[in-house]
Amino acid sequence: MKTFFLEIVICLTAAMSLMIFHEGVKLVVYACCHRSVRCFKTSPWKIWRYIDPIGLIIALTSYVPVSKPYFFRVRERKINIYLGVAGFLSLLSILVSSVIVLRMGYGGLDGLDHLVIHHWWESIVPIYVQYMAMLSFGMLVANLFPVSIFDMGLIIAGMSPKMYLGIIKSDGMVKIIFVIVLLFDVIHYGAVRLIALFL
Repeated sequence: MKTFFLEIVICLTAAMSLMIFHEGVKLVVYACCHRSVRCFKTSPWKIWRYIDPIGLIIALTSYVPVSKPYFFRVRERKINIYLGVAGFLSLLSILVSSVIVLRMGYGGLDGLDHLVIHHWWESIVPIYVQYMAMLSFGMLVANLFPVSIFDMGLIIAGMSPKMYLGIIKSDGMVKIIFVIVLLFDVIHYGAVRLIALFL
């Protein structure tokens, strides 16, 4: 029972870390594009705002967290593209670094879902790294869906406002498809297979 609750806490901590990092990178890129931190209409540094309760539930059940984005008011199309690409790169960097740590066997880890430990507290870091790998993959795939507030939506908004209007109109249908994908656990299955391939 102790291990079960420990995993829940670690999963939620990893999901919250990922949400904050993902949105934080986009905030920095947005400020750099405007060359000022005064470009934000409301304070962007209240990082708890980016933690989505629904995203935490999905992280626990399907290993696919989603964050609450800062609602950028972007007039320049290329900044939308920068924000979307930055979001993808932030998740990719976490995924790659987590897999490298898993590959190196850091913290008593010997492959995915196989811990070599003697005391429960020794499992905290290895389990956290595993969750960061799986959750970052899940979040990366989720952001490939053309939902208006996801990273792909930002890239589409930068490439073509007409296409962006189209994805806003079909937003409901895409979200239904996204939920079906979650219910069938497709993303998590893909994450485990891909990560195991590199270990």
